[in-house]
Amino acid sequence: MRRSRSARVLVAVAAALLVASACSLPGRTTGPLTITATFKDVGDLVVNHSVQVADVRVGSITKIELTPDFRAKVTMSVKKDVQLKSDAVATLRQTSLLGEKFIDLRPCDPSPAHNDQGCDPSAGPLANPGTIHDDHTADAPELEFVADAAIRLLAATALPNDFAALVQTGSVGFGGRATELRGLVDDLSTISATLADQTTHIQQIIDGLDKATSTLAPNDASLDQLLLNLSDTTTVLANNRDQTVAMLQSLTRLVQAQDQLVFDPYLQQVDRQVKEIDGIVDELARGRGEIGTLLDWFDRFVYQIPKGIPQDFAQVYAWFATCPGPDC
Repeated sequence: MRRSRSARVLVAVAAALLVASACSLPGRTTGPLTITATFKDVGDLVVNHSVQVADVRVGSITKIELTPDFRAKVTMSVKKDVQLKSDAVATLRQTSLLGEKFIDLRPCDPSPAHNDQGCDPSAGPLANPGTIHDDHTADAPELEFVADAAIRLLAATALPNDFAALVQTGSVGFGGRATELRGLVDDLSTISATLADQTTHIQQIIDGLDKATSTLAPNDASLDQLLLNLSDTTTVLANNRDQTVAMLQSLTRLVQAQDQLVFDPYLQQVDRQVKEIDGIVDELARGRGEIGTLLDWFDRFVYQIPKGIPQDFAQVYAWFATCPGPDC
């Protein structure tokens, strides 16, 4: 009996130590300001837990009561040097994963850091006693609530043995494919490295698209009209599809008839004339030195003749003959 009683005492002392270690109540802080806030659920928040501003303890919880609509109304006693606006926000937080709950008071902040709604830049000081509006209270996610929601979600969406079937399917699908998976990982690594090296070019492309968008934005009315015109044109072409096809067929027959009636009868003559012109061009190419000499002589002739008959005229006859021999 004595050993049993001693064991019970030890268990009780150990439990008391565990409870004391789980709680962090360094002292009850109160003040002349009374503030109330209503939450959907306060979890294990109890009286004498702290009220903080910027992680500094400024007050304590003095009362927690149930409202007629089954919510938790929390009354706080806060020091007088705490200056809050009437649009202040109260958040239920926790000091650590297994630590105590506390109420965090802060100004309303519409920035992306908090994204608070209903902030009033012209809000006055919070009255005493003051009430924080229901739309300015929030509950920080708790591990137990998140786990419970995850369990409910999995229970609602998963069927019995789904997880086992998923694991089995994965093992069958990836079994014996270590080399392929390693290659896939290497390819993904290469792609990531390539994109990282092209960061500057990607930024330039994005900037160029941004500039193009900015340029097109002022002309949105013209773009709308262009799209409307394209739509009207498409509608007209669709409505006159048979006529368009008939016109294209007529143009095709016209081209074919032109080839048969105009080009085909004179094809041999045109081919002969092209060959003759080609021969003439070849002769001129071979005799380009003689042609240059002739042009130089003709230039001197035209320049010297006027000097022989100043202020008069004369008729000059000239004959030019090509030199057929190789010694010309």
